[in-house]
Amino acid sequence: MKHAKHLIPLLTLCLLLAACGPKPTEAVTLDLDYIANTLSDSGYFPQPLEAQDPELVPGLLSLYEDRINAQPEDIAQARFTMSLGMVADQFILMEAKDSGASDRLEAALFTYAEDQKSAYEFYAPDQAARMDDPIIEHTGNYLLFAVGQDRDGLAKLCAALMDGQEVNLADFQPDLPPAPDVSEPDVSEPDTSVPEPPAPLTQEDKAAARQAALDYYAGTVFEVDALTEIEPRQGEITFQVSCSKGGVKVDPDRTISLERKNGAWSVVSEGY
Repeated sequence: MKHAKHLIPLLTLCLLLAACGPKPTEAVTLDLDYIANTLSDSGYFPQPLEAQDPELVPGLLSLYEDRINAQPEDIAQARFTMSLGMVADQFILMEAKDSGASDRLEAALFTYAEDQKSAYEFYAPDQAARMDDPIIEHTGNYLLFAVGQDRDGLAKLCAALMDGQEVNLADFQPDLPPAPDVSEPDVSEPDTSVPEPPAPLTQEDKAAARQAALDYYAGTVFEVDALTEIEPRQGEITFQVSCSKGGVKVDPDRTISLERKNGAWSVVSEGY
């Protein structure tokens, strides 16, 4: 027992070292349905959202392509919700199968944002810039990608949800532009006044219209044989046109309609 006095301090040192050493990290478990439902109800996505089939997520992130390191089997479960309108509002929730898979999926989300920006530049240019700074949260094996309104407010909500908190949405109200004021619709009386009809066509008017029609055909392949006035109306006139093309009679006759504007006649329709 002569060494007992040395053994007690040694045991004490071991216990102290064990107490100060790194502790095992507690596994994080998140409820994807709770997060998805909370985001959908948050008000940060004013456009209607629609939940999509989770089986679409691997294709959405191009995980079947060689340029992406992540694989479809890296996803343990997913949720995907997108706007029904031509806006970028959406969110993607994923649980990866392990830590390595979560890192690969995070990289795939950044590539997805770049691909989405390129696509929006073609059919919705005003939405393309929103893919420059999407919200991407990575907690344990869980990932969240979100694009919505009031990015700063949405980012705080996403961080709280990915931290495993049960949030009160009253504490995370979005700062959105005011909606258009529709409380006082325009109730002004409609204009029921009857415009004065144009003056009846005189013989000089009809002669001028006939000449305008002949001038029109002078620049075509048709040779006018006769113009017969039909459907005379105030301010407008239509002629039935008997004509030939290259010396051959055109059958049936064509018609041409002209309208008088500011004292001048212009062709408004021509054909069979």
